[in-house]
Amino acid sequence: MPGTRLRVAIVGCGDVAHRHYLPPLIALAARAEIVGCCDARMEAAEHAVAAVRSTSPGAVAFDRLDEMLAQVRPDAVFNLTPPPLHAEVTSACLAAGTHVYSEKPIAASVAEADRLIAEARQAGVLLLCATASAATREVRWLREVIDSGRLGRPTLAVAQCAGMGPADWLEYTGDPTVFYGPGVGPVRDIGIYRLHELTALLGPVRRVAAMGAIAIPERTIVGGPLAGKTITVTAPDHVLMHLEFAGGMLGQLLSSYAVPESQAPWLEIHLTGGSISLIGDQWSEADPPSFFLRAGAAAQGAGSGQTSIGSAGVGRLVEGWNHGLTPPPPADDFPLIGRGVGHFLACLAGEEQPILTAEHARHVLEIVLLGYESIADGRARELQTTF
Repeated sequence: MPGTRLRVAIVGCGDVAHRHYLPPLIALAARAEIVGCCDARMEAAEHAVAAVRSTSPGAVAFDRLDEMLAQVRPDAVFNLTPPPLHAEVTSACLAAGTHVYSEKPIAASVAEADRLIAEARQAGVLLLCATASAATREVRWLREVIDSGRLGRPTLAVAQCAGMGPADWLEYTGDPTVFYGPGVGPVRDIGIYRLHELTALLGPVRRVAAMGAIAIPERTIVGGPLAGKTITVTAPDHVLMHLEFAGGMLGQLLSSYAVPESQAPWLEIHLTGGSISLIGDQWSEADPPSFFLRAGAAAQGAGSGQTSIGSAGVGRLVEGWNHGLTPPPPADDFPLIGRGVGHFLACLAGEEQPILTAEHARHVLEIVLLGYESIADGRARELQTTF
């Protein structure tokens, strides 16, 4: 839709909307007007409308999705509802001929994801899905580095997304109980970021095996209106997943809501000629990756004791650790989660090609689902999807 101001709507007006989606939409008001905010709790929808009034004064609050779609007829919808509702809400929006960006996971089953992909194709609309990892400049740059072959061939990835979960977040304003139950859990909520990054960098997975355990059976909420309430943990809060990629590489992922703190890298890729290590803040690009070049490996590149990495002009590697290297411009317009907003609007404007495809989200969903099946019976599972 080049040259037009998109009419967008929000479905699900809770904590995620206010912290991660409304700020970039307000910042991009020149290209997107919010025309509707919908939530089962009318007061939540009205709160969202009030938050965007300065840039979208015509926004209307709704507590029924069908009424919003019929009355304001948005061009695009951001589906920020709880995970069990994602497929139902997305399907209704696609049926109305509306482009959709859905929070993760895309659906509750691979069959539901298949149906959504078919519905989007039939309606001729765009369906994208979080996480926005693959659309960040850092991950796209790291893919360039890996594909260049200057560090050799990738063989192993080790990743983690670990903490104590939203019950320990002072800034969290919702009810975190669902995050510690079988409907969500640490893999679906946070480990899924690493799965999107790993598959964006190394390609599809062909086999998965996993183990899980409940390490801390009860939690006390520390912040928000429910502070002091006790939660019973009913799903594994430690999950270890082992991955075999279609290209032959191996991977390991820790997803946890029972890690008080960690100084371990949140992602490391090991290649035949070196390693890539990401430490520090996993939710921004404030801490750039470090690259290690094996002795003698530089000869595979420029032949001068140094080897270029990624796009021209970024810099060169010397043997040993190389720190402080950053992706070439342009920098991302928003932090990780908000990057999905900018990418979605740019795709609808014809400025970017879709990266956060529904097919990729479906593949990651299958990894998650098969991982939990493996936890239940101890057997590895073969994947059927790709992207």
